[in-house]
Amino acid sequence: MRAISFRVEHQCPQCGAPIVLDEETRFFTCAFCRVQSCISSQGFPRYLFARSEKAAAHPEAPADADLLFVPYWRFKGLRYTCAPAGVSHRFLDISALALEGSFLGLPVSLGVRSQALPLKQITPKTAGRFLRPADRALVLDQAEQRSRRMSPPSDTGFTEHIGETLSLIYAPFYAQNGKLVDAILNRVVGPGADTGPGLADLPGCRPEKQTRFVPGICPACGWNLEGANDSLILICRNCSTLWKPGNQDLTKIQFRCARPKSRTDVMVPFWRIQARIFGLALSSMADLARLANLPRAVLPEWEHQEVFFWAPAFKVRPRIFLNLASRVTLGQPAPNMDRDIRENIHVPVTLPVTEAVQSIRITLAGLAKPRAERLPGLTHLEITPVRATLVFLAFEDQVHDYVHKRLKAGINKNALALAANL
Repeated sequence: MRAISFRVEHQCPQCGAPIVLDEETRFFTCAFCRVQSCISSQGFPRYLFARSEKAAAHPEAPADADLLFVPYWRFKGLRYTCAPAGVSHRFLDISALALEGSFLGLPVSLGVRSQALPLKQITPKTAGRFLRPADRALVLDQAEQRSRRMSPPSDTGFTEHIGETLSLIYAPFYAQNGKLVDAILNRVVGPGADTGPGLADLPGCRPEKQTRFVPGICPACGWNLEGANDSLILICRNCSTLWKPGNQDLTKIQFRCARPKSRTDVMVPFWRIQARIFGLALSSMADLARLANLPRAVLPEWEHQEVFFWAPAFKVRPRIFLNLASRVTLGQPAPNMDRDIRENIHVPVTLPVTEAVQSIRITLAGLAKPRAERLPGLTHLEITPVRATLVFLAFEDQVHDYVHKRLKAGINKNALALAANL
């Protein structure tokens, strides 16, 4: 399972050099001036396919073509389906025309073009008319329904999307002799698609949202921050702080670290979530043990032990994600913790807390026994997060895996290294 990562053209905020980054990149070092920067944008990303100079100079292309940018929603992520037979998963990478109605000749998706052409940011200086996109939920639901025909979910189950990426991509067209022309290939789209009053009369918008570049230095002490390209949270080892790029600046993040036994231990991030569950008696460790039908007696002290839901704070293959979430939630770890960032390796945080909250229902479905009896009740649960804390647990560095012996949990190193493809 390998995702397709789009390539996006940027300019270094320090030296102005052109740089091309993967769409998931949030933290990078300029190859020319060696300055570290964090990418911060408002809401979901908005991109366009820009015409090359060769396409604009094509002899059949009008010199003064007024470009019309047609919107496409693009969704990438993992869909988990919970059914009496178990929890299954499927990778989705969907792009869909973001216009209501039928427009003959317009491509219904981006196809493979986005894999071959780099994307560019939309700025206030970008010339052309941008059509207003239709509601993303409606468009993507229709596109997903088409994909579900291959594997329809059970009527008694439910689905959740974890780790999704949403973006809006504009493709350029122009009108020539009453026909709609693809501005990249300079070809009439479809069987001579008519521009028609329907397409021309659609409302327009200006979709640009300025992408900000925040210096990759600690706001507290000025030290260089540390992180992977797709890190959502960056580390300052000098003053033991964590920082998250926001709309305007870096925001300090509260966290806890288990005390490692060795310098070779690897610190693995998890979201520890306290949540209210409506529709299911689940307020203590004893309730969780009864839900999972554990093959052991429920201890009296469990009746008063608060239960937390744990989810990996990093992207990893679905089976490993579910296994880690289940084992750590059942284990309810409570090691000695502090706020010190030690010299140990820290696995990058690549999954936001909002996605971790969505995984709670999936974790419960994986733990519930017998599943066929429990699943109808889980389908209609209302889950309200109360508090979430980023916690680093210490895993032993073994030959092929990172292992937590008390929790009987392990993470394959190769699977973790390949998680960037998800």
